[in-house]
Amino acid sequence: MFSGYYLGFDLSTQQLKCLIVDQHRCIVSEQRVEFDKDLPGYGTEKGVYHRGDVVESPVAQWLEAVDLVLQRVRDSGFDLNQVTAISGSCQQHGSVYWTEEACDMLETLSPEKGSLVEQLGSNAFSRPMAPNWQDHSTGKQCQEMENAVGGPEQMAQLTGARAHFRFTGPQILKIIQEEPEVYEKSHVITLVSNFATSLLCGKFVPLEEADACGMNLYDIQQKKFSETLINLLESNRPYKIGNSLLSKLLGEPMSAGTPIEAGTIAPYFVEKYGFNSNCQVFPFTGDNLATICSLPLQNNDVLISLGTSTTILLVTDQYHPSPNYHLFIHPTIPDYYMGMICYCNGSLAREQIRDKLNLAYHDKKPGDWVNFNEAVSDGNLNNENELGIYFPIGEIVPSMPATFQRILFDKVSGDILQSVDEFEDVRHDAKNIVESQALSCRVRVSPLLSPRPGAFHTSIQINKMVKFDYDVLPLTEYFDRRPHNAYFVGGASNNLAIVKRFSQVLGATEHNYRTENPDSCAIGGCYKAMWSHMQSSHDALNFGLFLQERIQPSELQLIMDGDDDAWDKYNHKIVPLSLLEQAIQP
Repeated sequence: MFSGYYLGFDLSTQQLKCLIVDQHRCIVSEQRVEFDKDLPGYGTEKGVYHRGDVVESPVAQWLEAVDLVLQRVRDSGFDLNQVTAISGSCQQHGSVYWTEEACDMLETLSPEKGSLVEQLGSNAFSRPMAPNWQDHSTGKQCQEMENAVGGPEQMAQLTGARAHFRFTGPQILKIIQEEPEVYEKSHVITLVSNFATSLLCGKFVPLEEADACGMNLYDIQQKKFSETLINLLESNRPYKIGNSLLSKLLGEPMSAGTPIEAGTIAPYFVEKYGFNSNCQVFPFTGDNLATICSLPLQNNDVLISLGTSTTILLVTDQYHPSPNYHLFIHPTIPDYYMGMICYCNGSLAREQIRDKLNLAYHDKKPGDWVNFNEAVSDGNLNNENELGIYFPIGEIVPSMPATFQRILFDKVSGDILQSVDEFEDVRHDAKNIVESQALSCRVRVSPLLSPRPGAFHTSIQINKMVKFDYDVLPLTEYFDRRPHNAYFVGGASNNLAIVKRFSQVLGATEHNYRTENPDSCAIGGCYKAMWSHMQSSHDALNFGLFLQERIQPSELQLIMDGDDDAWDKYNHKIVPLSLLEQAIQP
């Protein structure tokens, strides 16, 4: 067992967290800086500035936060000289624009010259603002980039996702077109992740490959920047005074999956905060990517975050991209990917049904879940020929406007028999909304899962092709692919009725767990630092196994084991869900 302490940063939109764990993964220090509260001079709202569709963050705010959070760690009494290795996570898709002078400025940082913001804030950045993932101002650029490669499906196949407003490629193209002088003065362009890594190392560090997949510029299968897309951005430069885009991006990214030391901690941090000069710094990654590093997820495992929205993260060896979700190279497991599927309608939609049910029964307060949970868990409530779609707000997956739809269908053929305004009872809506949300998750993760040898064969024997989004697949594809383990996090994961029903529909073959993981991004950074240090010291171990050996049973609450019979009961609803979605999509 390695001794020492491991530090994980999480530079998110609203705050900077710093966690330190020991070799047993116990948190020994935890500090944070909340931007609006602790750095009010920047006048941000939830960490950003909003100007219509433009959403940006001041880079100086991040510099000041790094000094402040480390000062708080030191003032708490923790000796930073004991930290062996550092890694972390950062908000994805943001970009930072550095001047040519910044290289020397980074390498000569000194506490005697002042704070980070005093040394870098004025001259190191050609653009003081970093585009934020909430930005919606790049519609024109997204269209241009998709057109260059043949459309959204081709863009997804190439880069793991269709062109998105927030992705870094469209953001850079917008700056090229609208701020050409600023772009030409930008000698280096970093993501937020290698901005943080470079700052800690006191030198420019290339992009980390997994986070680079969130740029709409990286050819995931070829593992290099796409010449077509790079050339498109280059062709839009009106002046071409500065260095090339590839040079600005510091060349090809550092490979993910194998720990590559970015450097050792810069003298500035050694002298000012007492770090050991041999402290290793390993590349930071994106926040969602760090989240899957906080749990022992291996191939075909899924993480379901049940919050206001619903987000599915999974580990897969299947490169099956779609314009409706995202694929990234996995940050710590070679030759694997992380899939991410985001839904807008999660808890909000369930809460509306909950309140409607309580109103109908007149015996519970609006926020009480008793009636809702009883309906969801009621095995005698027969909804086998019912299906509903409940979208109080427009949905991402499937892409459609706000709508409420209820249908009755033929249980054998799956054909829709009729639409109805209401089911027999509001209790049916409670059960149907949870099942339909879970079923939507199931059919969309299925193509990303590996076929199982000797798979459990369903009692449904319908030989049909089924369409979901951009996929047209045999129905049997949805019977032979199931998650291995499922991990539930987020606010609604505390509701066992919802989690158990989700577990039954998703059909994990082994186990379904619930876990408390409020600082998952920073914790993932700590674990990435520890594992990377061990790997670099020739104690090689698969990252998933590394965590499995260290996670204690008490840290994961077992909800239920895999249940083939319960899973089989929802197979007949796949065809009518497909037909219903196709009928109402614009």
